[in-house]
Amino acid sequence: MKVQVNDAERSQKELLVEIPYEVFETAADKELDTLLPKAKIHGFRPGKAPKEIAKKQFSHQIKSQAIEKVINEAVQDALTSNNIVPISQAHISNVVFEENKPITFTARVDVFPKVELNKYKDFNFKKINVEISDEDIDDALITLQERDMTYEPVENRDKVQKGDVAVIDFEGKKDGVAFEGGTAKGFSLNIGSGQFIPGFEDGVIGMKKGETKDLNLTFPAEYNNAELAGKDVVFTVTVHEIKEKVKPELNDDFAKDIDPNSKGLEDLKTKLKKGLQTEADKSTQLEAFGEILEQIVKENPFEVPYSFVKEQSDRLAFNAMNQFYQMGLNPEQVGISFEMMAQRYLAQAEEQVKQAIVINEVAKLANIAVEDEDINNFLSFHAELQGRPVEDIKKELESQMQMEAVRNDVLGDKVYKYLAGVNKAEESKMTKKEYEAFRAAKQTGETAGESSEEKPKKKAAAKKSEKEADAEEKPKKTRTSKKKEDAE
Repeated sequence: MKVQVNDAERSQKELLVEIPYEVFETAADKELDTLLPKAKIHGFRPGKAPKEIAKKQFSHQIKSQAIEKVINEAVQDALTSNNIVPISQAHISNVVFEENKPITFTARVDVFPKVELNKYKDFNFKKINVEISDEDIDDALITLQERDMTYEPVENRDKVQKGDVAVIDFEGKKDGVAFEGGTAKGFSLNIGSGQFIPGFEDGVIGMKKGETKDLNLTFPAEYNNAELAGKDVVFTVTVHEIKEKVKPELNDDFAKDIDPNSKGLEDLKTKLKKGLQTEADKSTQLEAFGEILEQIVKENPFEVPYSFVKEQSDRLAFNAMNQFYQMGLNPEQVGISFEMMAQRYLAQAEEQVKQAIVINEVAKLANIAVEDEDINNFLSFHAELQGRPVEDIKKELESQMQMEAVRNDVLGDKVYKYLAGVNKAEESKMTKKEYEAFRAAKQTGETAGESSEEKPKKKAAAKKSEKEADAEEKPKKTRTSKKKEDAE
């Protein structure tokens, strides 16, 4: 067998392979021997047909299977003998097969890219420092209050008003006929939520308990059900009960309800401040990290395998499509397919993969490694933040097979700290609200369907291309502490 190895674009190796015809003949004989005992040929008992007759009748099958096996074995031998470690299946093309002539074909495989970081120091980058204020903590407490609200029957009035929850029956009809999905009984409608089509909630406002009323409405022209889009309908609504929201008092009991491990309201405020500060620091660190990595990638160009890029673009597309479904929308009904999304994210995915590879290369150059002590510090920090035992968090992460992700997070932190030290930071201060406005403005020009969670996760391992869409993958929290987490 003759093999010529060439470097190809996008971190590929191209193998030009020539196989002696005799290798094919040997493989074809083996295929015939395998097939013969089971061969069913008219006029002969199964497995008793003469070899030449079976060979003639099954020639196409024997030939195709023999060629496939010969090529597969040749590719494997060529990769091994040339010390090539593929990271994807070989793509075979230009197969030439003629009787009594050598078989030739081309194979291409993705290989891990060669990266030379000639410059990764002395770049300028911006680092924002967010200061958490008492007002931010108060806002977080209000959010927790709203999440812990109860709904109590209204005693001092008899009409529905905005902010109430009205327990209603309703039936929708188009041209006098009830339509699918337009009827419900005992439905709790939060007035002001915008949950129904325009005009529905406004029509319920002012209704009395026990009252029945017809609402003449029109479905929006862009409604995702073509049979109802732009159509006039009548909803017959009956109000059975009116409830109003009651917020809990901000006291020690409230704090312990939100976090059973809390010692009281002041302790909860302290934990909220730490959580908010941690979240802000992580977010600003990721932005600064991304700015440094972007400059390193630009200054040290290299190609990455398409298989890496495709894997990451598929992951981003999955996240984007999932966001639509979580909002109750079917993107395919408005012409947005998974394939379209994956194509849209290719450029972003390539940048993310390159940045992940750079992280690992910097770690090698700077002799940065993740030690057991680093992992223990990470777990201890999150245990204190969540008010849970370290062992509980560790067992949870191990059961979910997330310890490798933790190791990648820790590696990313250490690489960032190193790069922040060898590059030049232009630091500035912002309040939490200023920073949120800054991020919102920054995201305005992003690709449709993209969210901040879909930005590069800087801490993924390059060789696995595991850069998740979330800015940070924290250990999950217990149900009792979820309300506190939401405010964070």
